[in-house]
Amino acid sequence: MKYTAKNILRAFSLVTVVMFLGSVLALAQTYPNRPLKIVVPFGPGSGTDVATRLLARELETTLKQVVTVENRPGASGSIAAIAVARAAPDGYTLMMGTNSTHGANPGLIAKLQYDPVKDFAPIGMVATFSSFLVVHPSVPARTTSELIAYAKANPKALSFAAGNTSSLMMGEMFARRTGIEMLRVPYSSNPAGLTDVMAGRVQVMFPDVSSSQAHVKSGALRPLAVVTLGERMPQTPDVPTIEETGVNDFKFVGWIGLFAPEGTPEYIQKHLADELQRAVGKPEMTQHLRQLGADAQWMGPAEFRKYVRSEVTRLPKLLADIGVKPQ
Repeated sequence: MKYTAKNILRAFSLVTVVMFLGSVLALAQTYPNRPLKIVVPFGPGSGTDVATRLLARELETTLKQVVTVENRPGASGSIAAIAVARAAPDGYTLMMGTNSTHGANPGLIAKLQYDPVKDFAPIGMVATFSSFLVVHPSVPARTTSELIAYAKANPKALSFAAGNTSSLMMGEMFARRTGIEMLRVPYSSNPAGLTDVMAGRVQVMFPDVSSSQAHVKSGALRPLAVVTLGERMPQTPDVPTIEETGVNDFKFVGWIGLFAPEGTPEYIQKHLADELQRAVGKPEMTQHLRQLGADAQWMGPAEFRKYVRSEVTRLPKLLADIGVKPQ
């Protein structure tokens, strides 16, 4: 073969491609080679936090690396989202996003400093969460209809705690659809809001079942209804769904899913998605999540990306419809 400039260039290009593919394969075989971090946008004890810690323990086993959980609550989860969006896209900093951070926030925050779609690579949805309608025991209402009647007879007597977007949206939807007034009191996470409800400083809340069921069982909170996609909770079979109490068209659940910064190599995304799907699919994980008031709900990367796009449209519109404006 003649060593012409053209042949030399072809050979050089082939060697370059082979070296590149070899380096990618080597990286794939060594990832992860140091601890990973999953950032949670809400405080310790929230449903998102507890579920993330369960999944982190499973991922530690399969990834053979330490997986830490870092809580960064505040601004409806946007503080955590901004941090992860700006992190190195190397697969070592991840985020457990929610319908707040990757759905409703464009309708809550006027100058959102991240793009829920463009700044993240969806790894997979893992669970959906049901919620309670609870009141402080001092509120003279033992049913949803009694709460509505009390609120109408005592205008401006009730306030509700909003510890995340789901609790905010449910509180506003409930007030609008029943024709009552309730003052919204914002918190950085549901556990913080629950503290004030149990102390009687706030009267009403729609917390996720995970963060509130222990307080319901102890009697510190009185459950009036459960908000699900239609079924009663097996943990509290005597508590009716909110639609059973006469409040129609009130099916609502929150969701959580794992994200990496956009630009994370596809082989890392695939590796994480494969291991996450295995973790979510384990019967013991399904059982643990159910005990939290959550349902394991796997959705792969491509489908999850489409779902996030739809949520970024649907939830801000719902917020606008119930009178919530970006601030």
